[in-house]
Amino acid sequence: MKPIAAANVLRSLSCYQLPSYPGIETTTRNELSRFLKSRRARLAPAAVGIPNGSRRRTTWLEQGRNIHVSAQVLEAVGRALQLTAAERAHLFRLGGHAPPVAEITADISPGLRRILDLWNPFPAHVTGRRRDVLAWNVVSDAIHGWSKQPEQKRNVLRFMFLVPSVRRLLVEWKREAPLSVAALRAEAGPDLGDSDYRDLITELVEGSVEFAAMWARQDVRGRQEGITRFRHPVFGRFDLEFTSFNVVEHPSQR
Repeated sequence: MKPIAAANVLRSLSCYQLPSYPGIETTTRNELSRFLKSRRARLAPAAVGIPNGSRRRTTWLEQGRNIHVSAQVLEAVGRALQLTAAERAHLFRLGGHAPPVAEITADISPGLRRILDLWNPFPAHVTGRRRDVLAWNVVSDAIHGWSKQPEQKRNVLRFMFLVPSVRRLLVEWKREAPLSVAALRAEAGPDLGDSDYRDLITELVEGSVEFAAMWARQDVRGRQEGITRFRHPVFGRFDLEFTSFNVVEHPSQR
């Protein structure tokens, strides 16, 4: 946001009147007030287009007024105050709204890559949006062969349905396959209508009659933990207990 626009947002909010909204309790309103004051205080006036020496007007939000503010207004306030992603999420929660969707990225942080390597000899990999496989450690690659698959085709669902050898690798493929389909639908939620999801689903439906049948069931099921049984051509028969969790900074990654 340009400085002059940021200044206009802060000024206009000082007279922003909206209906009373009892859903935000007094304690939360007070916390919102203190938070906004602290974020505004750290900004130099010139950074938001306000001349030095001019009086910085206090907004109704900063006064802890019992008003209902839209998500669009909170977004504007966040930009004007130059909030970080975590601060914006905090602002939205205090304002009675769900936090904005975090920016989706396929980049893996250096720290997360180090964690993957430190987990050896236990296999670990990171998936992103659509359950694309983004990174892995040596043992995970030895079991699944991620590096042998084309970069744009590294995806848990493609692996499950379009790589023929997986049916031999997974002892319980008939149980694992529908669970993966139900998990994809659960994780995707409203994003299923997005073009990248449509492309993936179309490819899977056209490439696998089993996937097409399972997808048509409309099953939805989260899957955070479990046991996968393998029959590997090199390592032989073994079971792996797994758990999965989201990366805090990038919730699309797990």
